[in-house]
Amino acid sequence: MADHNLENSLRKDLGLISALSLVVGMVLGAGAFMKPPSVLEVTGDYNYALLAWIIGGAISICGGLTLCELGVMFPKTGGMLVYLEKIYGAKVAHLYGWMITVIFAPSLVGALVGYFSSVFCLLFNINDVYRMAVSAGVLGFIASINAIGIREAGYLQTIATVCKLIPILLLAIFGLCEGNGQVALFTASGQGIETYAPFAVAILATLFAYDGWAQVASVAGEINNPSKVLPKAIIFGIIFLVVVYACINIALFKIFPVQEMVSLGHDASSVASQRMFGHFGGNLVAVGIMISILGGINGYIMTLSRTIFGMAERGTIIGARYLSTIDDDSRSPVNAIIVLVIFSFLYSTLLDADRLSEISMFSIWVFYLLTFIGVMIARKKYPDVPRPYKVIGYPIIPIIAMLGSIYVIYGMLVYQTINGVASIVLTLIGLPLYYYYYHKNSELSLGEMKSYKVKKMKIIAVSSIIIVSLLIAYGVFISS
Repeated sequence: MADHNLENSLRKDLGLISALSLVVGMVLGAGAFMKPPSVLEVTGDYNYALLAWIIGGAISICGGLTLCELGVMFPKTGGMLVYLEKIYGAKVAHLYGWMITVIFAPSLVGALVGYFSSVFCLLFNINDVYRMAVSAGVLGFIASINAIGIREAGYLQTIATVCKLIPILLLAIFGLCEGNGQVALFTASGQGIETYAPFAVAILATLFAYDGWAQVASVAGEINNPSKVLPKAIIFGIIFLVVVYACINIALFKIFPVQEMVSLGHDASSVASQRMFGHFGGNLVAVGIMISILGGINGYIMTLSRTIFGMAERGTIIGARYLSTIDDDSRSPVNAIIVLVIFSFLYSTLLDADRLSEISMFSIWVFYLLTFIGVMIARKKYPDVPRPYKVIGYPIIPIIAMLGSIYVIYGMLVYQTINGVASIVLTLIGLPLYYYYYHKNSELSLGEMKSYKVKKMKIIAVSSIIIVSLLIAYGVFISS
C-alpha cells in the first residue's frame, strides 16, 4: 500500500473546548427536536419513552468510552479508518472508508442540508422552489469556513454549539418549571396510548439522535494532546447530551398529553414554545433548530472530509491524487471537502435523504461493532503500544457497547430489512475497487502540499454565489 505522510502537515489546533463543542455540536441537532414524538409513539408511554432515551445514552457512553482507547493509541486523522486498518487490515478499513465516502457522509450531510432549507423557507415564508438555493448557500458557507482552516471551523462549531443551547435550555427549563399549567403533568401512568411496536425500535430512534459522537476521533491527528482531550470530549459531551435530551423530553411530557404530542410530530417543540412564549417563542425554536443543524453540517463536513482524505491517502479510491492533496495555506484537505459538499448537494436534491440516512446508519453500526471488538483484539495484538487511557470497567463496558451494537443491527435487519440489505450490497461494491487499486497502487501518484494561485476558499465562495444566483433565477422563472 502507498505510504503517504502529508497528515503530519495538518495543524494540531483543536483543544478541549473545540473538541467538546464538536461532540455536542454534531450530536445535538435536529434529533433533539424531531425524535421525542416518534420515540413516544413507539413506546406509547412517557416512562418507557424516557427509559429508551436513557438506554440509548448509556449505549452511546459505553461506545465512547470504548472508542477512546483506540483513539489515544492511534491518534491519527481518519479515526475509525485508522483503527480498523491497524486491527483488521487494509481490506476492512477500505470497506469502511468506501461506505463513509459514498453512503454515510453525503447522505447524512445531504439530509441535514435538506432539513435546514425546509425550516429556513418555512420560517421566512420563502417559496419551496428556492430550497436548492438555500442548500447551495449553506453548503458553500460551511465549505468556505472549513477551507480556511480547522481552527476557524472549530470556532464556528463552538459558536454554533453555544447559540443552539439557548432555545434548548429555554424549552427545557421553562417546560420543567412551568409545564404551562394547562395539560398533562408527568405522571406514573404517562397517560399512555396503545402500541404494538417493540421497544427496540424506540432505542433505535434515540441512537439516531445520539449518533455523531464517534466522528470526533477522526480529527485526533489535529487535536493538541489527544490522550487527555479526546476521552474528556467524548465522555463529558455524551453525558451532557443525555441530561439535555432527558430534560427536553420531560419538559414536553409536562406540556402535552401523549396523543397530542404524537399527532404534532416534528412540530411539537415549536408548539410547546408558542404556548410558553407566544408566536415569538416558536420562531426562536425554529432559529435554534437551524443553528443546531448548521453546527451538525459543519461538524460532519469537518470530520468526515478527514476520513475521505485518509481513504485517499491509502490510494484505493477513485481520484486518490486529488482527494489526498492539502492546501499549503490552510493545511486543510480542501479537495476532499469540495467533493463531500458537491455530493451532499446532489443527494439533498436528487435522492431520498431519509432513506439514505437509514441505510447509512445500519452501515455505521456494523463498523461500530467491529471497532468495539477491536479494542479487545488490540490488547493482544499491540500489548506494548502506550495506552495513556484505558477503557474504564474493562471488559464490561466494551461488552455492553457490543451488545448495544448487535441490538441496533438486529432491529434494523428485522424492521428495515430492505435498507439493511441495500446497505450491505452498496458497501461490498467497494471490494472490487479495492483489489483493482491494490494492484495499481505501485503506479499511483498521490497528493501533495499545493499552493493555489487563487485560494480555494475564494473559488468555493464565488461558485456558491453563482449557483445560488442561478437557482434563484430559475425559481423566479418557474414562479412566473
